[in-house]
Amino acid sequence: MIMYTTMPHELIFQENLDSYSKQSIINVNGLSLVVEPLSNEECRVVQVLSTNPYDFLNKAYSPGSIIMLKPQF
Repeated sequence: MIMYTTMPHELIFQENLDSYSKQSIINVNGLSLVVEPLSNEECRVVQVLSTNPYDFLNKAYSPGSIIMLKPQF
């Protein structure tokens, strides 16, 4: 079967629910990010949640980037 679509691969062939249960939304410098934890101090960016196109040009928060988390008191 051939599927002609402009939809992203992730929407058509979704992963199991367990992979999404690890993800969370955090706020870093006023920018909302979907991340998955790697350790207590690090997390990997999965998706940028923004309506500002310039936020997607910031390489520090691009998907796959590693972010160091600050301890919250």
